[in-house]
Amino acid sequence: MRIWLVNHYAVPPNIAGITRHYELAKEWAEVEKADVTLWMSRFVHPRRTFITKEEKNALEKVDRLELKWLWSFPHKKNDFRRIINMVSFATVFFFRGLFTNRPDVIVASSPHLFTGFVGWLLAKIKKCPFVFEVRDLWPDSLIKMGGLNNGLVVRILTWMESFLYRNADRIVVLTEHQRKFIQNKGIDQGKIELIPNGIVLGSWKPDPDRKEEFKRRMGVPVDDFVAIYTGAHGPANALEYVVKAGKYLPRDVHVVLIGDGPEKERLIQIKQEEGLENVHFLDPVPKADIFDYTYAADCGIISLADNEVFRGARPNKLFDYAFVGKPIITTVDGEVREIVEKNGLGVFSGAEDPEGLAKAIEEVRTYTPDLLDQIAKNGRDYIDREGDRKKLAHRFFAMFKELVQVASSQKTAETK
Repeated sequence: MRIWLVNHYAVPPNIAGITRHYELAKEWAEVEKADVTLWMSRFVHPRRTFITKEEKNALEKVDRLELKWLWSFPHKKNDFRRIINMVSFATVFFFRGLFTNRPDVIVASSPHLFTGFVGWLLAKIKKCPFVFEVRDLWPDSLIKMGGLNNGLVVRILTWMESFLYRNADRIVVLTEHQRKFIQNKGIDQGKIELIPNGIVLGSWKPDPDRKEEFKRRMGVPVDDFVAIYTGAHGPANALEYVVKAGKYLPRDVHVVLIGDGPEKERLIQIKQEEGLENVHFLDPVPKADIFDYTYAADCGIISLADNEVFRGARPNKLFDYAFVGKPIITTVDGEVREIVEKNGLGVFSGAEDPEGLAKAIEEVRTYTPDLLDQIAKNGRDYIDREGDRKKLAHRFFAMFKELVQVASSQKTAETK
């Protein structure tokens, strides 16, 4: 089977960012023996730079997996240049795809809808099934976060969203909230498949001897308590409340934030203005190092803005922290809070509440070794049930086989 998988923001694991699609593609190539083409942008969105030749050369060669790096317009801020960046990626994908041999199925992933629309168009031209993966509910999330108020643009994106839902052969969502949201738009439930984020089991192993090393990299004393946040530093992440939690914590309890984004400079300014010496910022690091940093910390923080659009979120961090076995403190109500509390993974601290977050960190600090061991076990059990990337990739591939078989039967019937 020949699979095209396209995501504007996909990266391999040696680069900080979204590794879901590389991991899925690698699994399909190695285990399912499919010929997979993964289309990605040469411009790495989280750090706002192009991928280097050295980073490409550092990647292992995977049989049957081809990486296609597409040019897209560079940008530094979330202004009109980012829109050009999105449109340029989708345009380059269309013309490169047009002159590439036909696949058996095309999977296009959001958040932005332009790539999805081009994926559908190429699937029509190539006469193959089209799968639309919804990682973010555009334009709903943009509108509710206050980032989109142009009536014409809203109408165009709403039409495009509805068009893709109706015309995709299958829709893949990452959360139960997304499934219900799309169903409520009149889309048949049987057309929607829930395949959440996950972890490649065996991709990382704990090494207690390296804990001190990674504590030092964070810039904190090895015996001090650390609450860690890993990921994007954007308006949606509401990190000013995480930074301000440092005001309510003793000097031997630290908040460490790893990542990048448009809000990072402002967050550093808040730290400096408040004199928060127990708050630390680190640059983005590859996925494997994220696990080592998390393992060296004492708990993980999930933070998003207090907005109904995020009450259906299942962030990557949920799976990362559970995999490493750390207690989770979530500021996000809704689906992620339900998962954390139901599975005994941690606590809810309240939304956009720095003092509440500090109290939750102090509560976790009092956990006994037995309770911490139980939380770590609960995390491993949750990943085994809900977040094993190999199992999720197999479910994805089984869906492809069904779609290709149906398409083949229809083509045979048309020729008779």
